Amino acid sequence: MNADAVIRRNNVRVLGRPDGPVLVLVQGFGCDQVVWDPILPEFTDTHRVVLLDHVGTGGADPEAYDPLRYASLEAYLADLMEVLEVLDLQDATIVGHSIAGMMGLSAATRTPRIGRLVLLGGTARYLNDDGYVGGFEPAEAEELLRSVDANYPLWVAAVAPGVAGKEPGLSSYFADRLCRLHPDYVRDFLQMSLAADVRHLLPRVRVPALVLQTRDDPLSPASASNYLFEHLPAGTRTMLAVRGNLPHLSAPRLTAQAVHDFLKTERHA
Repeated sequence: MNADAVIRRNNVRVLGRPDGPVLVLVQGFGCDQVVWDPILPEFTDTHRVVLLDHVGTGGADPEAYDPLRYASLEAYLADLMEVLEVLDLQDATIVGHSIAGMMGLSAATRTPRIGRLVLLGGTARYLNDDGYVGGFEPAEAEELLRSVDANYPLWVAAVAPGVAGKEPGLSSYFADRLCRLHPDYVRDFLQMSLAADVRHLLPRVRVPALVLQTRDDPLSPASASNYLFEHLPAGTRTMLAVRGNLPHLSAPRLTAQAVHDFLKTERHA
């Protein structure tokens, strides 16, 4: 494994205190690492903060994207594991937003480098399934993918307000980030996300995990976060008084405080 190649592939950046506890911020759908900018000042004075871009987004190596390889969660998980490895991170806290929470959950069952998880708008599966309510019926998921194919700009304009919590400025920002991505990549990422299912892994996640849930999250409803809380052996759940799927953008201080409270509790446990 070539460390420099891994760093370039995922545009990895390390900020904050070199000797601080490690915090790895991993974004979910529709954004690159700049989505964490509003929350960074809440952590860089106290933590060693690691940022990365998923291949296909932001400053990641565009030549590294292979639609076949990245058709499953496994490829993104492998990238995250390699970043942990080449930086030799120990006792890291993974803050995974949306689908990145699944990456963190999966990684926690494979490596001892992860000490705790924060699942921000997290879920174990997006599709409803035999008594499980993840948020989307299979037919709804198919219609979503067809909408992306049919008219990408129109689809972006339609989904951005709900994901951003209907805040006009934030909705425009999120729509702009989405429009910077290639429509084919967005469709592939959505299809990968909708196919992912890590419910079977939850009993094997032994590290402490904080489930952060907002109100009116169109991607990860309260039923999904409650499922995580009930099935994680060391899970806790906190409700944030903010709407939408992007609380690290709409309420960075509130979100950061919940993370700090969790980390403080775990350090004194």
